[in-house]
Amino acid sequence: MTEPAQESATGFAGASVHVFPPQGTFAPAAISAATGRSERFADAFACITEQTDEVSAAEGGVRLSRFLSEVDPPSVEELQQTGCLELASFVAALAAHRALCDAHGKPAAVLGVSAGDFAAMTAAGVFSLQNGAHLALKAAAVQRSCPGRMVALKCSREEADKIILRSGNRDASVALVFDDRSVVVTAPLGEVRALRETASAMGVQAVLTPVPFGSHHPSLSREMEALSAVVASYERHPATMPVHSAAGGRVYRDGDSVPRAMAENLVSPVDFPASLRQSLFPGARVVFDLDTGGTLASSARRILSQSTVAVHAPFSESTFAW
Repeated sequence: MTEPAQESATGFAGASVHVFPPQGTFAPAAISAATGRSERFADAFACITEQTDEVSAAEGGVRLSRFLSEVDPPSVEELQQTGCLELASFVAALAAHRALCDAHGKPAAVLGVSAGDFAAMTAAGVFSLQNGAHLALKAAAVQRSCPGRMVALKCSREEADKIILRSGNRDASVALVFDDRSVVVTAPLGEVRALRETASAMGVQAVLTPVPFGSHHPSLSREMEALSAVVASYERHPATMPVHSAAGGRVYRDGDSVPRAMAENLVSPVDFPASLRQSLFPGARVVFDLDTGGTLASSARRILSQSTVAVHAPFSESTFAW
């Protein structure tokens, strides 16, 4: 069951939703900046990485406690080369979650966006921290085997559909919708150029996402089965709070269906606007974006522009009180 909300001195209540981001929006420099201005976040980050560094080292990766907190932080490309980009996003989001819980009370619900589901499920106690870290790394290995590339378009879902149609890319598909100005399309590698050229001809900005693989595409059924087997190999516990997923608009339930449901992320499109609204229970007062770049907060503000729900991005708000 969800623990009761606790009022904080800053005016936020536990009537909040924590949003766990995908790895493609990770901004490494945000970690050293956050640890420098918030002792609470620095303590949470140290506590999290004390355990996850053991996992990373055992898998041949770097110790993120030092790598991410350096004065000259690594680039996204360096994190990809070390195989730790997904774990870095996982660690950062969980450290932010822990610091926010300490400062403002536990959320009433968590929302995972794409690979953010693994951190969200760990935050809700479904996986232990160490198992969640192992799972984040194993799931990343499966995801990196997915063919195709993702292209970010500065347009609406309707415009993205038109771009796909006019490009002649029969196998391209909308993978993620963040808001009415931000959509990501997954396409076979050989069709990316035609997609970008069509978008340009229609006056729409199109750029490759930093992650070198496809996702949220109906052709990834084989990879989905592999991911399901990976998730099933880790011990699970009942969730301590509702866990929403932006992929497929599902709410995870306890039981044997969890591995399959989480694996279906690979073939299900992300509808962030619909899932965010679904996760906002009656009385919700604030949404916290745990993305280091604050990208999801920008979308959430547009989605909730007619709502009284506040949106905060702690990593990108220099005056935010952790």
